[in-house]
Amino acid sequence: MRYSILGTVRAVRGDSELDVGPPKRLALLSLLLLRAPGPVSLSDAVDVLWDDEPPASAVNVVHRHIGALRKLLEPGLRSRTDAEHLSRAADGYRLLADASTSDLLRFRDVRARARLAVESGNPAQAATDFIEALRLWRSPVVADGTPVAWHPVFTSVGHEFVATAKEATDVVLRAAPALTEEVLSVLRCAVEGHPFDEAIHSRIIAALAATGRQAEALKQFEDIRRTLADELGVEPGPGLRAARRRFLQRGCAQRGKDLTTRAKPPQVPPHLPASPTAFVGRHEVSNRILDLVTRDGGGEASAATVAISGMAGVGKTTLAVRCAHRVADRFPDGQIYVDLRGHHPDRPRLDSAQAMTAVLDALGVGRGGGDLDAAALGSVYRSALAGRRLLLVLDDAAHCEQVRPLLPATPGSLVIVTSRRKLEGLAVTHYAELFTLNPMAPRESMQLLERRLGSARIRTEMACADEIVELCGGLPLALAVVATRALTGPRPSLATLAAELRDGLLALFSGDPRTDARSAFQRSYEALSVGGAQLFRSLSQHPSPEITLRAAASLADTDLQVTRRNLAELADHHLLVEHVPGRYTCHELLRAFADELSSALDPSSARSETRARMFEHYVYSADAATALLAPHRRTLILPPPRPGVHPQEFRGCADAAEWVSAERHLLPALVRALDHYPRAAAFRRQLTSTMEMSCHPSFG
Repeated sequence: MRYSILGTVRAVRGDSELDVGPPKRLALLSLLLLRAPGPVSLSDAVDVLWDDEPPASAVNVVHRHIGALRKLLEPGLRSRTDAEHLSRAADGYRLLADASTSDLLRFRDVRARARLAVESGNPAQAATDFIEALRLWRSPVVADGTPVAWHPVFTSVGHEFVATAKEATDVVLRAAPALTEEVLSVLRCAVEGHPFDEAIHSRIIAALAATGRQAEALKQFEDIRRTLADELGVEPGPGLRAARRRFLQRGCAQRGKDLTTRAKPPQVPPHLPASPTAFVGRHEVSNRILDLVTRDGGGEASAATVAISGMAGVGKTTLAVRCAHRVADRFPDGQIYVDLRGHHPDRPRLDSAQAMTAVLDALGVGRGGGDLDAAALGSVYRSALAGRRLLLVLDDAAHCEQVRPLLPATPGSLVIVTSRRKLEGLAVTHYAELFTLNPMAPRESMQLLERRLGSARIRTEMACADEIVELCGGLPLALAVVATRALTGPRPSLATLAAELRDGLLALFSGDPRTDARSAFQRSYEALSVGGAQLFRSLSQHPSPEITLRAAASLADTDLQVTRRNLAELADHHLLVEHVPGRYTCHELLRAFADELSSALDPSSARSETRARMFEHYVYSADAATALLAPHRRTLILPPPRPGVHPQEFRGCADAAEWVSAERHLLPALVRALDHYPRAAAFRRQLTSTMEMSCHPSFG
């Protein structure tokens, strides 16, 4: 079997194209291809296949189309358990495709090879690979002609075509001018779907000028300038203006000479760590970071600072180094990496003076003998960086003040900072672009596991691999540790590793403080204040990863102002994430770590009191909501809550209904957990009454 989705959707057996059937079935095959080799849940299938409210029979319709696709793809199949193409997944289905059978997976594989060639210093090979990848697209519209082609999950993949076209152009113009005409055709195709994308127009202008068509290049600029003014009421941005300025200032012959000599060797030996080999995903964040570097076309941009933050083990350093290698050739005066050791397991963090000294040493700049005070060293540092195009990677920053003195004061350089802290202060003082790196999506996690273990082993234990992905919660560090354990020693089965992960963090112990998950979490915990640490431990007593301000205040027995400050501290350290205003979520592995800490540090009586306050918070909150929404359902008159409990306060019925809707999945867990509570029966009645109210057809 061979599958195509980059353009029209096709399924081919041998030399014969199969007739997939009606539009809904074709759309379902498209979704399976888009997610392959990962699973498609039934809920995702229903959401994508029906734009508006799905019918009550939607799940059955999906099952019927799956059955029809199985018969089409494997007409001789006797049992679903023997399926080689379309198999059952935990909560849906999975198309068993790889780079040899799917054009989308083949495209991503060849594109990854091209990017690796760029990082390895072989741009000519990269240009060839990029063009090979782009030739697989028969149309820039994914699943063209299907009812789902314009659904966001499909258009987001279509953006990969545009991003790759930009990358290919940059490499072709620099190292493979013979491919300019082909990349120009690709750019013209891309701009049809993105008429206001100035980065595409800038590259079309550069490609036209490189082939001697200066009049066409000028017309291209004037056309987009007029379009931007007429349609959006704006002038061209710095990237377009820089592209126009370059081709006007230089003749075509000189431009060709400039393009072939642009990637001259740096004056300073590169100091970047090796580019990660098992890198997957992170396309959106990495492309946004790269756009910051390329949007001015390599012109005279001001010094740029990018700050990547996220929880321990989420892959900040890996992403920073990967991006640094991809743009290194744009910074010929040096690419320097400094580990600031903000959370190092063994060594003290660097102060700013030590970090400056490390950069100056890398540049080979003397400091004039003798020890310099902070002001003198800063002056030497700024003078050494002035006028250079440098790439600085400042890894594992402890806080903003450690970073600020290291930022170049003149235009032309790029600084990539990583930290477990948000570093919002850098955006205030230095206009830094802030990027939060979240855990990987399940599909990316499976790709990482497959990259390390091989597709054959994943296929033989697919259900266990899915469970490992879920238990690791999208944390690359956890996935890498589990994959390493699967390949070493007695080579335990994935089922064994999944069972160990269910038992706790011990499965992620590596013996190496730099890669041990518990050790990594511990270093974040040790940076907290006393109040923040106490609240973090208390979170383990909450039955759900999501918590509100008042619930947190009840858990920790602190007033709302103190709790708000402690929640902000935990969020700043990425031990909590505020995905929705007022609601904070804790990663499941962090919750397991918090439970270990609480068991070791908090007396059992204190843990019991914490749980009691938590129960009462929800019981009294549910009672207040019921009093507003359905007073006839109130089952008892409650005495005042114990000290430290902060029930939810509602501004009206809408506010109460929103709270009940948000907590409806938590209330059953609370009812089950009440068994050993002294007033369990009465509290259970109130919570059950609120649950029944939330499930009533008239609710909401």
